[in-house]
Amino acid sequence: MNTPENETNELLPVERDACAIICYCNKTAKPTHGNLQRTIEALVKMGHRAGEINGEGDGCGVLTDIPRLLWREALEEAGRPGELADSPAFALGHFLVPRQVIAEDPAFREKTLRRFADHGIEVLTERPGPVRSDVLASNARRDEPFFWQVALRCPDSKRAPETLSALALEIEGETPVHAASLSTDIAVYKVHGAPEILPRYYPDLKRRDFLSRVTIGHSRYSTNTLPTVLRAQPFGLLAHNGEINTIERLRDEARMMGIALPSGGSDSQDLNRLLEGLMNRHGLSLFAAMEMVFPPIVSEMERMPPELRCLYTLFRRFLAASAQGPAAVIARCGDGLVLSVDALGLRPLWFGETETEYFASSELGVVPHGEVVSDPRPLAPGEKVGLRMSPGRPVQIFEHGELIAEALAAVRGLTDLAAHEREHVRTTDLPEAPAEASAPFRRMAGLRQENLHAANAWKTSDLLSLRQSAKKGREPIASLGYDGPLAALSASRQNLSDFFKEQVAVVTNPAIDREREKEHFSTRIHLGPRPILRKGGRQAVLLETPLLTGGRRRESSSPDRTIAREAGTCALEDLLAFFSSGRGRCRIISCTLRPGETVSGSLARLRSEAVSAVSRGCRLLLLDDGAAFTGALSFLDPGLATAAVHRALREASGAGGENLRRRCSLVVRSGALRDLHDLAFLLGMGADALCPYLMWEVADEEENGVRSLLGVLRVGLEKVISTMGTHEMGGYGRFFASIGLSDEVAAVFGAPNFCGSALKGLTFEHLEVDGRERRKLARSSRPQPVETQFRIYPRIWKMVGAVAKMEENYAELSRLVRQLENEHPLAIRHLTDFRFRDEVAVDPAEVDASVGGHDLPILISAMSFGSQGETPFRIYAETARRLNIVCMNGEGGEIADMLGMYRKNRGQQIASGRFGVTMEYLNSTDFLEIKVGQGAKPGEGGHLPGFKVTEKIAAARHAAPGVTLISPSNNHDIYSIEDLAQIVEELRTANPHARISVKVPAVAGIGTISLGVAKAGADIITISGYDGGTGAARRHAVKYVGFPVEIGVREAHCALVEAGMRDRLEIWADGGAKTGRDVVKLMLLGANRVGFGTMAMVVIGCTACRGCHLGTCHVGIATQIETTEEARDRGLKRFVPRVLENGVIYQTTFFRALGREIRTLTAKLGYRRTRDLVGDAHLLEQTRGLDRLNLAALLAPPPHGITRRDESAVRIIRKPLNYLTSLISGLVTEAFDGGSERVHYNDDNASSSDRAIGTYLAGAMVRACREGRLAGARDAVLHFRRDSIPGNGLGAFTADPLTILVEGGAQDGVGKSANGGRITVLKGENRHGVRVGGSVGKGLAYGAQGGTFLIQGDADSRACIRLSGGDVVLGGRIRRPLDDSGGYLAERANLKGFAFEYMTAGRVVVLGDPGPWICSGMTGGTVFCRLDPEMGMDREALRRRLAKGAHVTIRDLEEDDLAALEELLGLYHRELISSHQDEEADWVEGVIARCRTGFVKIVPEPAPPVVPTDE
Repeated sequence: MNTPENETNELLPVERDACAIICYCNKTAKPTHGNLQRTIEALVKMGHRAGEINGEGDGCGVLTDIPRLLWREALEEAGRPGELADSPAFALGHFLVPRQVIAEDPAFREKTLRRFADHGIEVLTERPGPVRSDVLASNARRDEPFFWQVALRCPDSKRAPETLSALALEIEGETPVHAASLSTDIAVYKVHGAPEILPRYYPDLKRRDFLSRVTIGHSRYSTNTLPTVLRAQPFGLLAHNGEINTIERLRDEARMMGIALPSGGSDSQDLNRLLEGLMNRHGLSLFAAMEMVFPPIVSEMERMPPELRCLYTLFRRFLAASAQGPAAVIARCGDGLVLSVDALGLRPLWFGETETEYFASSELGVVPHGEVVSDPRPLAPGEKVGLRMSPGRPVQIFEHGELIAEALAAVRGLTDLAAHEREHVRTTDLPEAPAEASAPFRRMAGLRQENLHAANAWKTSDLLSLRQSAKKGREPIASLGYDGPLAALSASRQNLSDFFKEQVAVVTNPAIDREREKEHFSTRIHLGPRPILRKGGRQAVLLETPLLTGGRRRESSSPDRTIAREAGTCALEDLLAFFSSGRGRCRIISCTLRPGETVSGSLARLRSEAVSAVSRGCRLLLLDDGAAFTGALSFLDPGLATAAVHRALREASGAGGENLRRRCSLVVRSGALRDLHDLAFLLGMGADALCPYLMWEVADEEENGVRSLLGVLRVGLEKVISTMGTHEMGGYGRFFASIGLSDEVAAVFGAPNFCGSALKGLTFEHLEVDGRERRKLARSSRPQPVETQFRIYPRIWKMVGAVAKMEENYAELSRLVRQLENEHPLAIRHLTDFRFRDEVAVDPAEVDASVGGHDLPILISAMSFGSQGETPFRIYAETARRLNIVCMNGEGGEIADMLGMYRKNRGQQIASGRFGVTMEYLNSTDFLEIKVGQGAKPGEGGHLPGFKVTEKIAAARHAAPGVTLISPSNNHDIYSIEDLAQIVEELRTANPHARISVKVPAVAGIGTISLGVAKAGADIITISGYDGGTGAARRHAVKYVGFPVEIGVREAHCALVEAGMRDRLEIWADGGAKTGRDVVKLMLLGANRVGFGTMAMVVIGCTACRGCHLGTCHVGIATQIETTEEARDRGLKRFVPRVLENGVIYQTTFFRALGREIRTLTAKLGYRRTRDLVGDAHLLEQTRGLDRLNLAALLAPPPHGITRRDESAVRIIRKPLNYLTSLISGLVTEAFDGGSERVHYNDDNASSSDRAIGTYLAGAMVRACREGRLAGARDAVLHFRRDSIPGNGLGAFTADPLTILVEGGAQDGVGKSANGGRITVLKGENRHGVRVGGSVGKGLAYGAQGGTFLIQGDADSRACIRLSGGDVVLGGRIRRPLDDSGGYLAERANLKGFAFEYMTAGRVVVLGDPGPWICSGMTGGTVFCRLDPEMGMDREALRRRLAKGAHVTIRDLEEDDLAALEELLGLYHRELISSHQDEEADWVEGVIARCRTGFVKIVPEPAPPVVPTDE
């Protein structure tokens, strides 16, 4: 990769954190040593959430009060009065200084001390901080910094935070030193190692006179190559678990506000600095700063009282990019503390209390349940809790509403909110512009539309997609994959946006589901200058979408203004008129290339014009290409111009020092905007709003076309931002990476660029020549054809079929494919050839092409039963058996008689829908694949419409025939790298013999991600390229999202080699492979095996017609039609069903020939074993496209790896996470083997480190039954009494006859994918005999297909998500009367949001408040909700809790429903009686007696018949 500027580097996810966080706060604000000690003990208990490389922990730390007793002693030893340590002016600095700094500059410490003096700060004493280096492991010891402590006295204690923060930034900005803390209140201690190391490394932490009122702890799970103590947390303000997906935009915002950021900081570190800057530079309180950075979602905000809407509107205008993505944060400033969870509730954070302390923790189980005095609760999505410590008074708790009130009061003291609101203009209030306002846009009115399309690099596919969207009002769907060329390799004209691929969230920051969680999404923006908090006078226009109608080059009959206002936006002319009429000034800048002007000269001119205009008061800039083909002017790419102008303004300041980009908005009008990708690209590169006038012109061809297209594009933008894990347009940034730009071009964009260099790739010179040629096209007097993209499959599918039938020779097919790839290279590997030996010394027949017990290094890629018909589905599996290769199943479950039939050659997939994922399924194979993403549609899920869900498919997926099945865009139990580690552990516990694979899409930074996957314990990482196949995806995603598999494989291989972890896992490559040459090339780049998907279909008869999603495949592959009679009834004119044995013969014939090609190539390269080729990229050389791509970096050897762990070094070894569950399994199965039919296991304690309890036993019982070792009925009961809170995954994948009873509580993932048995979680007794808790964490019964779940307490977010069977009783009760007027329903609810998403079957009883956003995507099953009118829970309250994506109805009960309710509540009642909770049991008995009038049911609305339509 070539990274022209430092800014590019921060866009690769090299420094991202996942982790454990914990906080203890003394209730009386009394400093104690126990407070610190308990925090460290909790970190140790959560050691499983931390990462490690070669036995070394990734880093951990604590943030404490300044240990003033210790510093009284230190000051006295230094000859200073000890009481100075108690002064509010006393400050302490903790600096981590690289040893090299001191070696190179012995006077460094003296220079730093002079800095303090220059700021008027007195240095009281300084010293090397006491540490024990001998406890560190080898790598940590090698990189150990010098720990330097500096005691200070500030002249002004009130201004000290601002002064000290500026000093810390100054030191970090000018030196490689890390200021761990520099404060009058707190001190931070951190170490590169596991939490057990922390108090051993810092002896002070063990001293009984080290006292703290509050301690925040953090243990890191880094996904970077070499963890470093400099990035360990906490930082000076916060500890953060998760990932800030919008960090790139937040960094820009911080810099534009004058907030300096440390070089190379992690997302958490820069978030820390941003919050400090908002408080110190802009006067916000901690509460207000946290509300600004983590605001409520827009739909929540709209339900608030007017003054709060005004507050959050001001916040969004001031800080356009909120912090989005998974985030649990504990922040402290002075005496204030804030606990916070992201808006979608993606990271866990529990809040509770003991007799002496409040606590917040990632895991509930680390706090002894016996010490807890009230029900702990998980923080709901978007919730914050504040704490304020006042000397001599109890700590004050601020619930979120109270915290908001405090923030509002603080902001009122800074500014006039009403004045800011008056400056806020909605589009309905904009005056209409006069007709002559369109005159500037009419200069190209005389040019032909088709010529403009050709000149602006439109393709026929663009026009087809646009017309379909305008006609049908929905985004076009495509299937198979993209088999055209990369932009850098294409012979047709390309725009710069074509060189960029959209990047998506992977593992550490997953995509989010726009379809089912749509109320969380917003494309709202504000146009105009940013407000100044303490001043008014800056008007802004609110747009609900950043797309402007109007701007036409010709008169149009389309009611653009009306359409725009309906959509919450406006016409371009009205916007310009508003900013031109005395309210500010707007300026139109011509985006053109002038005669004799170079591209670099043109960009310099645009930058100068923009900076000059904004400096003179311009508040709206319009970049317009309307003159591009008039006179002597030529085309200049609008993406290039936008990025250049945006960056120039971002880096410039005007009078008074205010950043110029904050003083204006940037709008682009361009005919080169052809599709959704172009729109997303320009918005990501800095445009605030867009006017795609040629798109509107094409849409005019359809009735209501503009209205339809505008709606499609708005939804499309929401889907684009969702794939990056963001939910608001304001946070979307440069989430792109390019292939094939020269350094000078790439530098303009500041995004990662691959395979370019100073002289190779697309240059300014190329762009200038191309721009002049486009002018000729546009001005031609003859119609110019719109180009059609080259595609390879239409040219080869017939010959592939002929080879499979032995009618053609494979060698001829290989030559044809090679010829086509040479003439029309599609992929990076097509530019390379092998460096063969001069003489072939190895006989191909002697080559061993095996890998891992299989005969060839290939696999048949995952395809599901549902996307494929039954016969082809069976063909792939049988082919793999006969060839002795691997065939991966897709996410559609397995046909019953195939379970276990192909154990060695079959891989089963665990994806977001969890269809058919049971313990039997997991134990039917030796390969289990966690599907995080698919290359052809990364960041997206699947949708199997009801007409495709036949009896057979329903049986395989454990669903009901005819019921639509939805796969979420993300796995709802994988929101972080530690979550991935958890499910890997659960799968290994379920089937200890399976190898675990993680399938991820190729993206920029995949090397970093591969390290996280390796550290999570996976055996295989499957990297899926953007050109892989799919059964159905948005056409946009198939071409523009993801990255080439070659780059993905090479990046992963090199990163793993460098980290010394390459031997931990295999790399499987998936995407676009067609021949043995592809296999060998990808192996040389680093793959161990290569997958074939589309080609496997073509071999058995696929004609690549790309209609797989329609279910009407005429060759019987991608359809459930099985006979010609059935096809005739469905209206198919031609149908040729597949024949199982024929298909297997075709497959084995083709892939055996492909295997011979692999062996031949291996021999010609001089190797006897194909697996020895892995990673030897030096055997490839670039022979084509030398001016287009530079493959030197791609083919270079990997960096030298780090040394392996020193065997004599300290290594922390913990109890295995599956220790208790495997111990239980051994004891129970031993009892069964001894003849017992019922076994009852009792335990008085289970903690957060005891994960997946019951899973090992369930797997062992399934295997024993399969092997005939367990005949007859068996019954196992696992009872955890008193104060048990087991770790994540309690009862994951369990089945009959297992019963689990827990008295205490449980964490995330209870009963996921269960298919039987019973799990009961009741309140447990604390040491006073009071029952508390009984709640469960996120994802209760996720994907469960059977079983019974009885929960006495509350449930965190996403309970019963994808429930497809089983019974659930949720016993949490409404505690106080409902008040929905202020929003934030989830915070007071018993279920914390998003419950019952995608539910397809099963029965659920909710006795309390079901929470907001429920039943989205629900297509089956029943939810019984108890009405409680006295508390405000009536039908209307229930309706307010339904999600926008919920197509359900609320109905009265029928007789069958009464029986079901009595049955389920009866089970719950018996459990309460058995646990001696008579009072609660009596209450439930009363509820049962009033079932008829006390409940309603929520069921799906009857789905309209879905008729497949041709896209």
